[in-house]
Amino acid sequence: MHCHILPQVDDGPTSLDESLAMARFCVADGITHIIATPHCHRYIHLLRETIIPHVDRLNKELFTAHIPLTVFPGSEIQVTNVEEYEKEFSLGLYCHLGDAPAFTLLEFNWDRKLFPDDAALLVRWIRDQGTIPVLAHPERHFYFTQNFPLLDTLVNEGAWVQVTVDSLLGHHGPDPKTAGAHLLERYGDVVLATDAHNMIRCSGLSLGYQWIKEHLGQQRSDDIYAHSEKIFSVCEGKSSSGNALPNSHTDSFPTM
Repeated sequence: MHCHILPQVDDGPTSLDESLAMARFCVADGITHIIATPHCHRYIHLLRETIIPHVDRLNKELFTAHIPLTVFPGSEIQVTNVEEYEKEFSLGLYCHLGDAPAFTLLEFNWDRKLFPDDAALLVRWIRDQGTIPVLAHPERHFYFTQNFPLLDTLVNEGAWVQVTVDSLLGHHGPDPKTAGAHLLERYGDVVLATDAHNMIRCSGLSLGYQWIKEHLGQQRSDDIYAHSEKIFSVCEGKSSSGNALPNSHTDSFPTM
């Protein structure tokens, strides 16, 4: 539910071949469904009207290449200005997860100075719109990992937390690894994702779930998987209600 697999749109794969290679890797890892989440921030401001055609084209290429993978639309929306975010949200410009309003992937800037003081109020506002914000990779933001009560304020307002597989595996360094493990224990509403960008930064999901089973047990692994299924059930409902995808599956969701 967090993956930069669309070719040549942001800092993800630079070609269709690389995107298809990522797709084959994901299928080998047991993944059947992905939400493409290209960036939507100040420099790469991809909105729904641009993202949907890119997702449609990639699904057609996957179908042609006989790769059994379905890609749903979404985006990783970064907020630095709450008023501006609420305006674009209200205008329906954003592509939420699965192009449905139930869940949205919310990112904060890496610079603490650009973290909005009213972020908790924004989370509450998003929830009031009937949408659950999922916080992208907070284990990699130093101002959260050095001040967990700050993250608590967002979670207490109803945000979910997304932990990245590469963080748990130590690929982003020791601090995100430690923080990622802590978040899995600290919060209930957590989902696992890869935030894959290319074949170098593409570890799949199975190693992440294996890590959780070994460190936190099967029940915690099942719980986190169930949270992802809630998101993907919305995606499948959206596609079956009139936006059927050419490569669509109806089985369970080992998801990215």
